[in-house]
Amino acid sequence: MAGADLAGIGRRWQERIAAAPEYTVVPHDNVFRLGLNRYPVKESVFFEKNHLLSRLCREYEGTYLEDCLAGEEYTNQEGLYYVLHSRFSAPLMDTSITELDRLFRKELTLVRGIGPAMSVRLRNRGCKTLEDLAMQRKFRPLACSVLEVLEREPVDICRLLTARKGASHPLTLLTSGLFKPESFKFVDIETLGIFGRPLILIGLGYFKDGQFQVKQYLLRDFSEEAPALCAFLDEIPDDAVFVSFNGRSFDIPYIADRLAYYGLPPLPSVPHFDLLHPSRRLWKYTIPDCRLGTLESRILQITRDDDLPGALVPEWYCRYMQTHNPGPLVPIVEHNRQDVVSLAFLLTRLVREWYERLRFS
Repeated sequence: MAGADLAGIGRRWQERIAAAPEYTVVPHDNVFRLGLNRYPVKESVFFEKNHLLSRLCREYEGTYLEDCLAGEEYTNQEGLYYVLHSRFSAPLMDTSITELDRLFRKELTLVRGIGPAMSVRLRNRGCKTLEDLAMQRKFRPLACSVLEVLEREPVDICRLLTARKGASHPLTLLTSGLFKPESFKFVDIETLGIFGRPLILIGLGYFKDGQFQVKQYLLRDFSEEAPALCAFLDEIPDDAVFVSFNGRSFDIPYIADRLAYYGLPPLPSVPHFDLLHPSRRLWKYTIPDCRLGTLESRILQITRDDDLPGALVPEWYCRYMQTHNPGPLVPIVEHNRQDVVSLAFLLTRLVREWYERLRFS
């Protein structure tokens, strides 16, 4: 697509977002009204962030983006794109594959035709494992088939659990412990809003050389969206494993939609662990909500300073596009980077917690 066309599209999106932002400012932080709006922003938070925006614009006035957000410029077949690199201490992923395998072999409902009630009756009759089930003539073929799959590659076991228990079931989540940490691709995106609008930032986390590394594909201009998408796609091999937070409904379909928009190849069909639903199952009665920010503060003990609500991201990015002042981008980049890092720690915590619960259930 020609640069002039992309520039025109960019201007139209800026005008549309400025005229009708998707979020709603809730007067007096009214709790009741907060629940009535899809994208509510507390009045106190709105004014606080407006002050922060003004301060950042003054602080970074006349500064080049590359000076305040140091990264590297690359070129691929689609054009120029810009990447920010970060490194962090990696969370310890120490789940025993042997113990996970033993847990899966105790799950009789993996055999088609056996539900929770029948599983209880079989256990009461002394049938505790799939091996025990395979000794019974009635269930032998199906039980042997499941046992055969449990001897295969992690991706096959993940597909089995997904088919029998559902993608959001804790047992399916535990299959993540079978994969090599280097396979994981932690993904979080920032966009100009709902589906069909351009991406502005793609965060990608992965384990390498004993560290947790984060690449952020930051769009300095809308013309860099296609190159950034192409570069992101090159980082996703066929044996990758996606990890996200609500990414099954939003992030991954959004990226797929933007790839199709530019006629780029699709994402490979790989396992995907969406941490939202296992988190809800585990902590819905102990914390007020299961937003990632709440899980960070209540479960992971991670504190953010001057964090930017996601609903304000499109407006702040448009301020950068209008003024070329990089100040508004700083909190967006920090917000996205922390989201990606938190995914790695949340996955580790969820696997450990669910393993302990299911092991003794």
